[in-house]
Amino acid sequence: MDRIDEEIIHLLAQNSKLTQQEISDRVGVSLSAGQRRIKLLEQSGVISGYKAVIDPAYLREGLTVFVLVSLERHSRDGVRAFEAAVSRLPMIKEIYHVAGEYDFVLRVAVADIKDYQNFNYDELANIPGMGKTSSLIALADRKADIGRQK
Repeated sequence: MDRIDEEIIHLLAQNSKLTQQEISDRVGVSLSAGQRRIKLLEQSGVISGYKAVIDPAYLREGLTVFVLVSLERHSRDGVRAFEAAVSRLPMIKEIYHVAGEYDFVLRVAVADIKDYQNFNYDELANIPGMGKTSSLIALADRKADIGRQK
């Protein structure tokens, strides 16, 4: 991977709808060279796919809550059972098995605080093996601004 490949990756990370011609022009290579490089990045797995980013409010996912979870049992079977249970819940968008005071961090997306309350009582609290939890409500999403501030 060289500087041109890195520029292609950066451009696609910013806007995956750029045409191959636009990408090639911006990195200073011919269209065929740009296409070849993009194809190689896809085949090698560096570029694993393209997606549309949808406004969370449209999906009724305007509230993000990070849930810290401690398990009652820390056995391999207990961890697998917990992961399987939370993987079936569509409100849970990301699951991180972590080291430290808690065992897992879950990123939950719901419409509003009432939806989270219902999710917490009706879904999360009923998962076998759940121990202590703590909820962190996101006040703002700044990931899009990282690296762009001057």
